Amino acid sequence: MQNLVGGDDTETSDAESAIPQETVSLSLAVAPYVGWMPWYLANEEGAFQEYRDKYNIDVQFVTGDYSSTIRKFVNREVQAVVISNIDAIANFVREDVEADVILVMGNSNGNEALLVNGDVDRIDLRGKEISLAQNSSRHYLLDRYMIKNQMDFDSVNIQNTRDIDIPTMFVSGEVYGVVAGNPNSAKLLNEQQAQLVFDSRRIPDEIMYLLVVRREVLQENPLFSQALLSAWFSVVERLQGSRKASTIRAMAQLAAIEQDDFGQQLSTIELNDTPIKSLSAIRNDRLMRQAMRHIRYFVERHELTGSEPFTSWVSYPGRTPALIHFNSKPLQTYVTADK
Repeated sequence: MQNLVGGDDTETSDAESAIPQETVSLSLAVAPYVGWMPWYLANEEGAFQEYRDKYNIDVQFVTGDYSSTIRKFVNREVQAVVISNIDAIANFVREDVEADVILVMGNSNGNEALLVNGDVDRIDLRGKEISLAQNSSRHYLLDRYMIKNQMDFDSVNIQNTRDIDIPTMFVSGEVYGVVAGNPNSAKLLNEQQAQLVFDSRRIPDEIMYLLVVRREVLQENPLFSQALLSAWFSVVERLQGSRKASTIRAMAQLAAIEQDDFGQQLSTIELNDTPIKSLSAIRNDRLMRQAMRHIRYFVERHELTGSEPFTSWVSYPGRTPALIHFNSKPLQTYVTADK
């Protein structure tokens, strides 16, 4: 069994960064999705302020719709972002953004879903209009559905639609179906009688949710990663104990969603809710390589990475960093300090 604390990861070290003499201001951008609400609660509870007082790292919490948070990261307006693995590749590689994944927050387990108007037993997408955010994890889900059902990719007409506009497109009847994530998918299922055709439970461990930091920022300010990890675990570790109900209630209030509905939506994500579980996940390059076989086909088919060769896209702990590098060192440092 692998020693998760000591390990043999070549990136692991005992070095503790010096605390900055003056307060350093860095920012994290997070879209208000259900599975990412622990960040919102951490901010609400002052977790980032606590780290500022202790280590002179001032974490600015930035919100906005998903596409805007990604754009801010690419444009260097923020130094960290929460994003799916597929969206990270699609948005960072072409722009030559060097970024380190310091946390795999969890995997989609039904969060992304293909929904249609009509009888699901007579489903036929051929020639139909489907709304989704193009070149995203939702687009990837549709591709995987079509592959599994041996459908020609050109047989479906895709309308590129911002996530925020997906419910309107569905309700208006302009499209036959949509690919959505929560809270949109839950809202359409519960309020608009949408029919579920396919969701991410059918492709387990392929869509991952990541905390990503710009590499040069992480190198210059390693305590930034510790502030972020501390904030995340200050909330998610409570989801497995006696404080689970009160924690879900607090997040539901921030998301303006009924507590039961919020809990149900949260269950569509397999969260890595302890440091040890998270460290195991970020070091599981076998699982990530399996997922990458499917993701690579999607990325190359849609020409999302420009001329960058596959080997430059993603690297794993202990390897020479590619543009997007799964870096276990910050979490290793956190776990060791936590012990």
